Amino acid sequence: MENEQSNNFPSMSPLSLEQWLNRVLFSVNFILLFFILLSTWLISRSVLLVVTIFIFSLPLVAFLTENIKNKLIQPYFGLLTSLESIKVDDYSFKTIPVFSKGVSAQLFHEVGNLAQLLRQKKRLFDEKDLLVHSLIKQLDSPVLLIDEQNKLVYGNQALSNWINKDWRLMRLTPIKSLGLSQLENEWCFDDTEQAQRFKIRSSSFKDQSGQHQLLMLTDISSELRKMQSQSWQQVVRVLSHEIKNTLTPIQSLAQTLAQFSQVPDQKEALNVIVERSQNLTEFVQQYSQMTQVYSLNLKEIDLKNTLSKMCMLHPDLVVKNKLDVKYITADPILFEQVLLNLITNAKQASSLQGMDNEKITISFNSYQIVGFTMLEISDNGSGIQNSDNLFVPFYTTKQNGQGIGLVLCRNIIEQHGGQLTLVNKVNEKGAKACIKIPNK
Repeated sequence: MENEQSNNFPSMSPLSLEQWLNRVLFSVNFILLFFILLSTWLISRSVLLVVTIFIFSLPLVAFLTENIKNKLIQPYFGLLTSLESIKVDDYSFKTIPVFSKGVSAQLFHEVGNLAQLLRQKKRLFDEKDLLVHSLIKQLDSPVLLIDEQNKLVYGNQALSNWINKDWRLMRLTPIKSLGLSQLENEWCFDDTEQAQRFKIRSSSFKDQSGQHQLLMLTDISSELRKMQSQSWQQVVRVLSHEIKNTLTPIQSLAQTLAQFSQVPDQKEALNVIVERSQNLTEFVQQYSQMTQVYSLNLKEIDLKNTLSKMCMLHPDLVVKNKLDVKYITADPILFEQVLLNLITNAKQASSLQGMDNEKITISFNSYQIVGFTMLEISDNGSGIQNSDNLFVPFYTTKQNGQGIGLVLCRNIIEQHGGQLTLVNKVNEKGAKACIKIPNK
Protein backbone atom coordinates (compact mmCIF):
# COMPACT_ATOMS: atom_id res chain seq x y z
CA MET A 1 0.00 0.00 0.00
CA GLU A 2 2.83 2.37 0.91
CA ASN A 3 4.57 1.62 -2.39
CA GLU A 4 1.38 2.38 -4.31
CA GLN A 5 0.97 5.70 -2.51
CA SER A 6 4.59 6.65 -3.11
CA ASN A 7 4.22 5.87 -6.83
CA ASN A 8 1.43 8.46 -7.08
CA PHE A 9 3.90 11.27 -6.34
CA PRO A 10 7.04 12.20 -8.27
CA SER A 11 10.31 11.46 -6.54
CA MET A 12 12.14 14.40 -4.97
CA SER A 13 15.15 15.60 -6.95
CA PRO A 14 18.45 15.85 -5.06
CA LEU A 15 19.20 19.07 -6.97
CA SER A 16 17.93 22.53 -6.25
CA LEU A 17 15.77 24.31 -8.81
CA GLU A 18 18.63 26.67 -9.63
CA GLN A 19 21.04 23.78 -10.20
CA TRP A 20 18.53 21.94 -12.35
CA LEU A 21 17.86 25.02 -14.49
CA ASN A 22 21.60 25.65 -14.89
CA ARG A 23 22.12 22.13 -16.16
CA VAL A 24 19.13 22.18 -18.50
CA LEU A 25 19.94 25.60 -19.95
CA PHE A 26 23.63 24.72 -20.32
CA SER A 27 22.72 21.52 -22.14
CA VAL A 28 20.28 23.26 -24.49
CA ASN A 29 22.65 26.12 -25.23
CA PHE A 30 25.58 23.73 -25.72
CA ILE A 31 23.55 21.71 -28.21
CA LEU A 32 22.47 24.86 -30.10
CA LEU A 33 26.03 26.21 -30.14
CA PHE A 34 27.32 22.83 -31.36
CA PHE A 35 24.89 22.81 -34.29
CA ILE A 36 25.78 26.44 -35.14
CA LEU A 37 29.50 25.70 -35.14
CA LEU A 38 28.96 22.47 -37.10
CA SER A 39 26.92 24.31 -39.75
CA THR A 40 29.60 27.00 -40.00
CA TRP A 41 32.32 24.41 -40.49
CA LEU A 42 30.35 22.56 -43.14
CA ILE A 43 29.73 25.75 -45.05
CA SER A 44 33.06 27.55 -44.76
CA ARG A 45 35.56 24.85 -43.82
CA SER A 46 37.34 27.63 -41.88
CA VAL A 47 38.77 26.81 -38.45
CA LEU A 48 39.40 30.47 -37.75
CA LEU A 49 35.78 31.39 -38.39
CA VAL A 50 34.52 28.54 -36.18
CA VAL A 51 36.84 29.59 -33.32
CA THR A 52 35.84 33.23 -33.73
CA ILE A 53 32.10 32.42 -33.61
CA PHE A 54 32.71 30.17 -30.58
CA ILE A 55 34.56 32.89 -28.66
CA PHE A 56 31.98 35.59 -29.40
CA SER A 57 29.05 33.24 -28.70
CA LEU A 58 30.13 32.28 -25.17
CA PRO A 59 29.25 35.66 -23.48
CA LEU A 60 25.95 35.77 -25.37
CA VAL A 61 25.10 32.21 -24.28
CA ALA A 62 26.00 33.00 -20.66
CA PHE A 63 23.90 36.19 -20.73
CA LEU A 64 20.86 34.45 -22.19
CA THR A 65 21.21 31.54 -19.77
CA GLU A 66 21.30 33.85 -16.73
CA ASN A 67 18.34 35.94 -17.94
CA ILE A 68 16.19 32.93 -18.69
CA LYS A 69 17.03 31.43 -15.29
CA ASN A 70 16.24 34.67 -13.44
CA LYS A 71 12.96 35.02 -15.33
CA LEU A 72 11.94 31.53 -14.27
CA ILE A 73 13.18 31.91 -10.65
CA GLN A 74 11.78 35.40 -10.00
CA PRO A 75 8.17 34.27 -9.31
CA TYR A 76 9.41 31.95 -6.59
CA PHE A 77 11.22 34.78 -4.83
CA GLY A 78 8.03 36.86 -4.97
CA LEU A 79 6.00 34.00 -3.49
CA LEU A 80 8.66 33.43 -0.82
CA THR A 81 8.47 37.11 0.22
CA SER A 82 4.67 36.90 0.39
CA LEU A 83 4.76 33.77 2.56
CA GLU A 84 7.31 35.35 4.90
CA SER A 85 4.96 38.31 5.34
CA ILE A 86 2.03 35.98 6.05
CA LYS A 87 4.10 34.15 8.69
CA VAL A 88 4.50 37.40 10.67
CA ASP A 89 0.83 38.42 10.19
CA ASP A 90 1.74 41.15 7.73
CA TYR A 91 -0.90 41.23 4.99
CA SER A 92 -0.10 44.68 3.61
CA PHE A 93 1.98 43.32 0.71
CA LYS A 94 0.70 43.23 -2.86
CA THR A 95 1.51 40.31 -5.14
CA ILE A 96 2.62 41.36 -8.65
CA PRO A 97 2.82 38.39 -11.05
CA VAL A 98 5.79 38.18 -13.41
CA PHE A 99 3.59 36.64 -16.11
CA SER A 100 0.12 37.98 -16.84
CA LYS A 101 -1.25 34.59 -17.91
CA GLY A 102 -0.80 30.93 -17.21
CA VAL A 103 -0.20 28.93 -14.06
CA SER A 104 2.25 31.48 -12.61
CA ALA A 105 -0.30 34.31 -12.82
CA GLN A 106 -2.96 32.02 -11.32
CA LEU A 107 -0.64 31.08 -8.45
CA PHE A 108 0.06 34.75 -7.62
CA HIS A 109 -3.66 35.48 -7.78
CA GLU A 110 -4.46 32.69 -5.32
CA VAL A 111 -1.76 33.86 -2.90
CA GLY A 112 -3.25 37.37 -3.05
CA ASN A 113 -6.73 35.99 -2.33
CA LEU A 114 -5.33 33.96 0.57
CA ALA A 115 -3.65 37.06 2.02
CA GLN A 116 -6.90 39.03 1.74
CA LEU A 117 -8.87 36.25 3.43
CA LEU A 118 -6.33 36.01 6.28
CA ARG A 119 -6.36 39.82 6.60
CA GLN A 120 -10.15 39.80 7.09
CA LYS A 121 -9.95 36.95 9.63
CA LYS A 122 -7.19 38.72 11.52
CA ARG A 123 -9.20 41.94 11.64
CA LEU A 124 -12.22 40.08 13.02
CA PHE A 125 -10.01 38.31 15.55
CA ASP A 126 -8.38 41.59 16.61
CA GLU A 127 -11.81 43.22 16.99
CA LYS A 128 -13.03 40.36 19.16
CA ASP A 129 -9.79 40.35 21.13
CA LEU A 130 -10.07 44.11 21.67
CA LEU A 131 -13.69 43.73 22.74
CA VAL A 132 -12.79 41.00 25.24
CA HIS A 133 -9.93 43.05 26.66
CA SER A 134 -12.15 46.14 26.88
CA LEU A 135 -14.84 44.16 28.70
CA ILE A 136 -12.26 42.72 31.12
CA LYS A 137 -10.87 46.20 31.78
CA GLN A 138 -14.34 47.57 32.52
CA LEU A 139 -15.23 44.79 34.96
CA ASP A 140 -15.48 45.82 38.60
CA SER A 141 -14.26 42.36 39.64
CA PRO A 142 -10.53 41.54 39.68
CA VAL A 143 -9.56 39.28 36.75
CA LEU A 144 -6.32 37.27 36.66
CA LEU A 145 -4.85 35.31 33.75
CA ILE A 146 -2.21 32.80 34.87
CA ASP A 147 0.04 30.43 32.95
CA GLU A 148 1.05 26.80 33.49
CA GLN A 149 3.52 27.78 36.22
CA ASN A 150 0.72 29.62 38.09
CA LYS A 151 2.30 32.99 37.33
CA LEU A 152 0.33 36.15 36.65
CA VAL A 153 0.22 37.01 32.94
CA TYR A 154 -2.58 39.56 32.65
CA GLY A 155 -4.95 41.52 34.89
CA ASN A 156 -7.36 44.44 34.82
CA GLN A 157 -7.78 47.74 36.63
CA ALA A 158 -9.93 46.14 39.32
CA LEU A 159 -7.02 43.82 40.12
CA SER A 160 -4.75 46.85 40.55
CA ASN A 161 -7.29 48.39 42.91
CA TRP A 162 -7.50 45.16 44.89
CA ILE A 163 -3.73 44.74 45.39
CA ASN A 164 -3.22 48.52 45.77
CA LYS A 165 -0.60 48.66 43.00
CA ASP A 166 -0.40 48.38 39.23
CA TRP A 167 -0.83 44.69 38.36
CA ARG A 168 1.94 44.99 35.76
CA LEU A 169 4.42 45.32 38.63
CA MET A 170 3.36 41.80 39.67
CA ARG A 171 3.51 40.30 36.17
CA LEU A 172 5.15 36.86 35.96
CA THR A 173 5.22 36.59 39.76
CA PRO A 174 3.75 33.46 41.42
CA ILE A 175 0.04 33.77 42.17
CA LYS A 176 0.85 32.56 45.67
CA SER A 177 2.18 36.04 46.44
CA LEU A 178 -1.37 37.38 46.04
CA GLY A 179 -2.69 35.02 48.70
CA LEU A 180 -4.23 32.48 46.31
CA SER A 181 -3.69 28.72 46.45
CA GLN A 182 -5.00 25.76 44.49
CA LEU A 183 -6.23 22.75 46.43
CA GLU A 184 -7.65 19.78 44.54
CA ASN A 185 -8.20 21.87 41.38
CA GLU A 186 -10.10 24.48 43.41
CA TRP A 187 -8.75 27.97 44.00
CA CYS A 188 -9.05 29.47 47.47
CA PHE A 189 -7.75 32.37 49.56
CA ASP A 190 -5.12 31.93 52.24
CA ASP A 191 -6.76 34.75 54.21
CA THR A 192 -10.09 33.96 55.88
CA GLU A 193 -11.39 37.52 55.58
CA GLN A 194 -10.76 37.56 51.81
CA ALA A 195 -12.40 34.13 51.49
CA GLN A 196 -15.55 35.49 53.11
CA ARG A 197 -15.56 38.56 50.90
CA PHE A 198 -14.77 37.06 47.48
CA LYS A 199 -16.00 34.14 45.44
CA ILE A 200 -13.49 32.69 42.96
CA ARG A 201 -14.62 31.58 39.50
CA SER A 202 -12.09 29.84 37.28
CA SER A 203 -11.89 28.46 33.75
CA SER A 204 -9.03 27.04 31.70
CA PHE A 205 -8.11 27.25 28.05
CA LYS A 206 -5.16 26.43 25.82
CA ASP A 207 -3.55 28.54 23.15
CA GLN A 208 -0.25 28.57 21.26
CA SER A 209 1.70 29.63 24.36
CA GLY A 210 0.31 26.77 26.48
CA GLN A 211 -2.32 26.09 29.13
CA HIS A 212 -3.85 29.07 30.92
CA GLN A 213 -6.40 29.68 33.66
CA LEU A 214 -8.70 32.66 34.00
CA LEU A 215 -9.72 33.63 37.54
CA MET A 216 -12.44 36.12 38.43
CA LEU A 217 -12.83 37.35 41.99
CA THR A 218 -16.43 38.37 42.65
CA ASP A 219 -17.04 40.58 45.67
CA ILE A 220 -20.10 39.05 47.30
CA SER A 221 -19.95 41.14 50.49
CA SER A 222 -21.82 44.07 48.94
CA GLU A 223 -24.48 41.75 47.55
CA LEU A 224 -24.86 40.07 50.93
CA ARG A 225 -25.20 43.46 52.61
CA LYS A 226 -27.72 44.51 50.00
CA MET A 227 -29.80 41.41 50.61
CA GLN A 228 -29.46 41.90 54.35
CA SER A 229 -30.50 45.53 54.03
CA GLN A 230 -33.52 44.59 51.91
CA SER A 231 -34.53 42.01 54.49
CA TRP A 232 -34.25 44.57 57.26
CA GLN A 233 -36.22 47.07 55.20
CA GLN A 234 -39.04 44.61 54.68
CA VAL A 235 -39.15 43.77 58.38
CA VAL A 236 -39.04 47.41 59.44
CA ARG A 237 -41.64 48.37 56.83
CA VAL A 238 -44.10 45.86 58.28
CA LEU A 239 -43.21 46.70 61.88
CA SER A 240 -43.36 50.44 61.20
CA HIS A 241 -46.83 50.13 59.73
CA GLU A 242 -48.11 48.05 62.62
CA ILE A 243 -46.36 50.12 65.28
CA LYS A 244 -47.64 53.41 63.88
CA ASN A 245 -51.17 52.07 63.63
CA THR A 246 -50.95 50.97 67.25
CA LEU A 247 -48.97 53.86 68.77
CA THR A 248 -50.86 56.72 67.11
CA PRO A 249 -54.18 56.13 68.93
CA ILE A 250 -52.34 55.23 72.15
CA GLN A 251 -50.31 58.43 71.99
CA SER A 252 -53.40 60.49 71.17
CA LEU A 253 -55.44 58.96 73.99
CA ALA A 254 -52.57 59.33 76.47
CA GLN A 255 -52.13 63.01 75.56
CA THR A 256 -55.86 63.63 75.97
CA LEU A 257 -56.02 61.83 79.31
CA ALA A 258 -52.91 63.65 80.53
CA GLN A 259 -54.53 67.00 79.78
CA PHE A 260 -57.67 66.22 81.77
CA SER A 261 -56.08 64.19 84.54
CA GLN A 262 -55.90 65.84 87.99
CA VAL A 263 -53.87 63.09 89.64
CA PRO A 264 -50.11 63.92 89.49
CA ASP A 265 -48.88 60.31 89.45
CA GLN A 266 -51.38 59.39 86.78
CA LYS A 267 -50.52 62.42 84.69
CA GLU A 268 -46.80 61.62 84.94
CA ALA A 269 -47.42 58.03 83.85
CA LEU A 270 -49.47 59.21 80.88
CA ASN A 271 -46.70 61.63 79.85
CA VAL A 272 -44.21 58.75 79.99
CA ILE A 273 -46.46 56.76 77.65
CA VAL A 274 -46.60 59.72 75.24
CA GLU A 275 -42.80 60.21 75.39
CA ARG A 276 -42.02 56.53 74.86
CA SER A 277 -44.50 56.37 71.95
CA GLN A 278 -42.74 59.28 70.27
CA ASN A 279 -39.30 57.76 70.86
CA LEU A 280 -40.37 54.40 69.48
CA THR A 281 -41.81 56.04 66.37
CA GLU A 282 -38.59 58.02 65.80
CA PHE A 283 -36.53 54.89 66.42
CA VAL A 284 -38.34 53.04 63.64
CA GLN A 285 -38.06 56.01 61.28
CA GLN A 286 -34.31 56.30 61.84
CA TYR A 287 -33.62 52.96 60.22
CA SER A 288 -34.81 54.22 56.85
CA GLN A 289 -31.94 56.73 56.93
CA MET A 290 -29.37 53.92 56.98
CA THR A 291 -30.36 52.67 53.53
CA GLN A 292 -31.40 56.00 52.09
CA VAL A 293 -30.24 56.75 48.53
CA TYR A 294 -28.61 60.18 48.51
CA SER A 295 -28.28 62.67 45.69
CA LEU A 296 -24.56 63.34 45.82
CA ASN A 297 -23.20 66.83 45.26
CA LEU A 298 -19.55 66.02 44.60
CA LYS A 299 -17.01 68.74 45.30
CA GLU A 300 -13.31 68.98 46.01
CA ILE A 301 -12.87 69.00 49.79
CA ASP A 302 -9.87 70.42 51.61
CA LEU A 303 -9.05 67.63 54.06
CA LYS A 304 -6.99 69.73 56.45
CA ASN A 305 -9.64 72.42 56.86
CA THR A 306 -12.47 69.91 57.12
CA LEU A 307 -10.71 67.79 59.75
CA SER A 308 -9.79 70.89 61.73
CA LYS A 309 -13.40 72.01 61.70
CA MET A 310 -14.60 68.59 62.89
CA CYS A 311 -11.99 68.42 65.66
CA MET A 312 -12.97 71.87 66.96
CA LEU A 313 -16.12 70.17 68.25
CA HIS A 314 -13.85 68.04 70.48
CA PRO A 315 -11.23 70.42 71.91
CA ASP A 316 -10.04 67.87 74.45
CA LEU A 317 -8.61 65.58 71.74
CA VAL A 318 -4.96 65.37 70.75
CA VAL A 319 -4.92 65.47 66.95
CA LYS A 320 -2.10 64.24 64.70
CA ASN A 321 -2.17 64.78 60.94
CA LYS A 322 -0.16 63.13 58.17
CA LEU A 323 -1.97 64.21 55.03
CA ASP A 324 -0.07 63.20 51.90
CA VAL A 325 -3.28 63.85 49.94
CA LYS A 326 -4.63 67.35 50.52
CA TYR A 327 -7.93 67.10 48.67
CA ILE A 328 -10.66 64.51 48.23
CA THR A 329 -13.74 64.50 46.00
CA ALA A 330 -17.00 63.80 47.88
CA ASP A 331 -20.28 65.32 49.01
CA PRO A 332 -19.16 67.86 51.68
CA ILE A 333 -22.22 67.56 53.92
CA LEU A 334 -22.38 63.76 53.90
CA PHE A 335 -18.59 63.38 54.19
CA GLU A 336 -18.51 65.69 57.21
CA GLN A 337 -21.28 63.61 58.79
CA VAL A 338 -19.19 60.46 58.31
CA LEU A 339 -16.10 62.12 59.81
CA LEU A 340 -18.07 63.45 62.76
CA ASN A 341 -19.54 60.01 63.51
CA LEU A 342 -16.17 58.26 63.28
CA ILE A 343 -14.37 60.86 65.42
CA THR A 344 -17.16 60.76 68.02
CA ASN A 345 -17.09 56.94 68.05
CA ALA A 346 -13.31 56.92 68.49
CA LYS A 347 -13.53 59.38 71.37
CA GLN A 348 -16.37 57.58 73.10
CA ALA A 349 -14.75 54.15 72.66
CA SER A 350 -11.52 55.45 74.19
CA SER A 351 -13.36 57.20 77.03
CA LEU A 352 -15.13 53.96 77.97
CA GLN A 353 -11.77 52.28 78.65
CA GLY A 354 -10.92 54.50 81.64
CA MET A 355 -8.25 56.63 79.95
CA ASP A 356 -8.54 59.44 82.45
CA ASN A 357 -4.76 59.69 82.97
CA GLU A 358 -3.98 59.44 79.28
CA LYS A 359 -5.11 61.90 76.66
CA ILE A 360 -7.24 60.59 73.83
CA THR A 361 -5.30 60.86 70.56
CA ILE A 362 -6.88 60.83 67.10
CA SER A 363 -4.57 60.43 64.10
CA PHE A 364 -5.45 61.20 60.50
CA ASN A 365 -3.43 59.74 57.62
CA SER A 366 -4.24 60.23 53.93
CA TYR A 367 -2.43 58.68 51.00
CA GLN A 368 -2.95 57.62 47.40
CA ILE A 369 -3.32 54.12 45.92
CA VAL A 370 -4.22 53.11 42.37
CA GLY A 371 -7.48 54.90 41.53
CA PHE A 372 -8.38 55.68 45.17
CA THR A 373 -7.67 58.04 48.03
CA MET A 374 -7.31 56.48 51.47
CA LEU A 375 -8.10 58.29 54.74
CA GLU A 376 -7.28 56.49 57.98
CA ILE A 377 -8.65 57.61 61.36
CA SER A 378 -6.88 55.98 64.29
CA ASP A 379 -7.35 56.21 68.05
CA ASN A 380 -5.36 55.02 71.05
CA GLY A 381 -8.17 53.17 72.81
CA SER A 382 -8.36 49.49 73.59
CA GLY A 383 -9.60 48.56 70.12
CA ILE A 384 -12.70 46.78 68.80
CA GLN A 385 -14.04 44.10 71.10
CA ASN A 386 -16.67 42.54 68.83
CA SER A 387 -15.85 43.22 65.18
CA ASP A 388 -18.49 40.81 63.86
CA ASN A 389 -21.35 43.09 64.96
CA LEU A 390 -19.85 46.44 63.94
CA PHE A 391 -22.27 47.03 61.08
CA VAL A 392 -25.28 45.19 62.52
CA PRO A 393 -28.18 47.67 62.75
CA PHE A 394 -29.25 48.63 66.29
CA TYR A 395 -26.28 46.80 67.83
CA THR A 396 -24.31 49.03 70.21
CA THR A 397 -22.07 48.76 73.26
CA LYS A 398 -22.82 52.32 74.35
CA GLN A 399 -25.28 53.00 77.13
CA ASN A 400 -27.24 55.57 75.13
CA GLY A 401 -26.29 54.38 71.66
CA GLN A 402 -28.77 53.47 68.94
CA GLY A 403 -26.54 51.29 66.72
CA ILE A 404 -27.10 53.16 63.45
CA GLY A 405 -24.05 55.46 63.18
CA LEU A 406 -21.59 53.07 61.56
CA VAL A 407 -24.24 51.58 59.28
CA LEU A 408 -25.15 55.10 58.14
CA CYS A 409 -21.47 55.93 57.54
CA ARG A 410 -20.89 52.80 55.47
CA ASN A 411 -24.00 53.51 53.39
CA ILE A 412 -22.76 57.04 52.61
CA ILE A 413 -19.23 55.90 51.67
CA GLU A 414 -20.49 53.04 49.50
CA GLN A 415 -22.78 55.43 47.62
CA HIS A 416 -19.60 57.36 46.79
CA GLY A 417 -18.28 54.14 45.23
CA GLY A 418 -15.91 53.61 48.16
CA GLN A 419 -15.48 51.35 51.14
CA LEU A 420 -15.44 51.77 54.92
CA THR A 421 -13.64 49.27 57.15
CA LEU A 422 -12.84 49.22 60.88
CA VAL A 423 -10.01 47.09 62.23
CA ASN A 424 -7.78 46.90 65.27
CA LYS A 425 -4.31 48.34 64.86
CA VAL A 426 -1.45 45.86 64.54
CA ASN A 427 1.12 45.84 67.36
CA GLU A 428 -0.53 48.89 68.89
CA LYS A 429 -3.55 49.50 71.01
CA GLY A 430 -6.49 51.21 69.44
CA ALA A 431 -8.64 50.89 66.35
CA LYS A 432 -8.41 52.25 62.82
CA ALA A 433 -11.20 53.31 60.45
CA CYS A 434 -10.24 53.25 56.75
CA ILE A 435 -12.20 55.33 54.24
CA LYS A 436 -11.52 54.41 50.58
CA ILE A 437 -12.88 56.97 48.09
CA PRO A 438 -12.42 56.68 44.31
CA ASN A 439 -10.60 59.48 42.51
CA LYS A 440 -12.88 61.44 40.22
